[in-house]
Amino acid sequence: MYRRVMAFDFDGTLAVHGVVPRELEDALEQCRASGHALFLVTGRRFETVSLGRLSQVFTGIVWENGAVLFHTATGEVYLPFGQLEDRLVQALKDKEIPLEQGLAIAATWVPHDQEVWQVLGAQGGGAVVEYNKGAVMILPAGAAKGAGLERLLTICGFSAHNLAAFGDAENDISMLRLSEVAVSVGDAVSAVREMADVVASQPGPAGVLEILDRYPLAGKYFDIPLRRERRIMVGRDKEDREVSLPGSRLAGRNLGVFGDSGTGKSWVVGLLAEGLHHEDYQVLLVDPEGDFRGLRALPRFVALEGDHVSMPSPSAAVSLLETGGVSVVLDLNRYPVALRIPYVAELVRALRPLRERKYRPHWIVFDEAQQIFPPGGGEATNAVGPLLEQGGWGFVSYRPDRLDPMVLHAVHHCLATRLVEPEAVRAVKEHCGDCGIETVNFAEIAPGEILLCEGQVARLRPAFRRVPHIRHFYKYLEVPLPPGKRFWFRDAQAGVGQEAASLYEFLQLIPKVPRASLEYHDHREDFSRWAESALGDADLAARLRKLAHRQLKGKQLREAIRETVAARYEELNALR
Repeated sequence: MYRRVMAFDFDGTLAVHGVVPRELEDALEQCRASGHALFLVTGRRFETVSLGRLSQVFTGIVWENGAVLFHTATGEVYLPFGQLEDRLVQALKDKEIPLEQGLAIAATWVPHDQEVWQVLGAQGGGAVVEYNKGAVMILPAGAAKGAGLERLLTICGFSAHNLAAFGDAENDISMLRLSEVAVSVGDAVSAVREMADVVASQPGPAGVLEILDRYPLAGKYFDIPLRRERRIMVGRDKEDREVSLPGSRLAGRNLGVFGDSGTGKSWVVGLLAEGLHHEDYQVLLVDPEGDFRGLRALPRFVALEGDHVSMPSPSAAVSLLETGGVSVVLDLNRYPVALRIPYVAELVRALRPLRERKYRPHWIVFDEAQQIFPPGGGEATNAVGPLLEQGGWGFVSYRPDRLDPMVLHAVHHCLATRLVEPEAVRAVKEHCGDCGIETVNFAEIAPGEILLCEGQVARLRPAFRRVPHIRHFYKYLEVPLPPGKRFWFRDAQAGVGQEAASLYEFLQLIPKVPRASLEYHDHREDFSRWAESALGDADLAARLRKLAHRQLKGKQLREAIRETVAARYEELNALR
């Protein structure tokens, strides 16, 4: 549903000789009434088109090929790229080039473009030139239909990822490139037809009406393959070929990620979240265990956390999403378990207006989804149920059989890591019965690989993460590990009577442990093995392994270990 913003060129697309056909006016009004946001994007000079009954249909208008923006609700006019300099306009007039001047631009027509280029060369630039089927527009530097529309979408609170754009001429190309779906009318110039995702069979306004009838007016949302798909890399298959998921599929459909605890589900979800965020999709991660708070290391990714007193309210979180334009992790690790379902229910209710008005966030993910949406309904399940058909939801669980059936039924495609529990495997196979996975042994999915289930079966190796995933790092920083995972210091003869139950304790013991014990463990690379196996911290393990290769002794070794562990402890502590 998320492609519900539409932008239209005027001349040759919506209108012929400045007139929009009555049946197309009716269709545009129906689209607006059904919840779509419409924008007009034209090369015409500011307010030189009489829109009549359409004047209130458009949320905003981009005039003068992107140089002048009009926000309908407020009546504000913006000139984001300024105006042509007076000296340049005067130089064009001195050449006796016939000009039409707008609020920010000037225009002429072929063959006067050659004289325009000569003037620009003599003046040292200072403007750009756009063509529109014989018309020649001289614009302030940076102005174009795409650039102007992008600014206006931001002003109005929309994302270009929600955009389908309709055009016919050369000056529409920047707008079509900005859009998620590019639509060409049937008589568009060849460059527009070649780049379009959808090409109408009819020319001009009839072609626009054809596409509107086929998609939005038929209750469909341009759910089509895209020529310029923004793909999110997941990993490489066993033949070392890159495997990825389309960002549009994650934002437009519902994903399930299923697998046993500790098999990499959260790692893969973090990878997808990073990829989508990098492509400017907005992401919301509801994180009961604190696995994703490290994502706040990325620009424009915010982590919110707290207990029952300090946790930001759902309405505050939604306000941040709406006005801040950021992606958000809601870390519920310190929030009381008994209050999490009511909190999520209130969050979903607060999100509904934002999703229905602005079509954001593009991807909303619930980790440990079986905690929030258990079988038998409930407050959170009832809140999310009516919204599932919109798409753009993700559910992560080690027990898909313990998800409410309505939630599981709404999942369109799945990713799976190793899954052993028979009832969980049965739930996935029954749900994905058309994907050809009946013979897959989920218990044999190797560590570091995932199963892609979307009509094909492929085993993947997860790709590189922009932010290293540290599972429950806050736990091993200070909270004691189980006895079997603690570090027990010894020397070549016997134990020395000291143990580290957390990274904090390990750091405190380094100055106190006998030198012989430190040298014994360093020589055997015990420190790096403990960091990797007990703490799950491959980064720290790599640093300690490199240190062991230096073969230091005595005071130098003690200080090097202390500095290495202290640096990592501070890095992790900063992510809390």
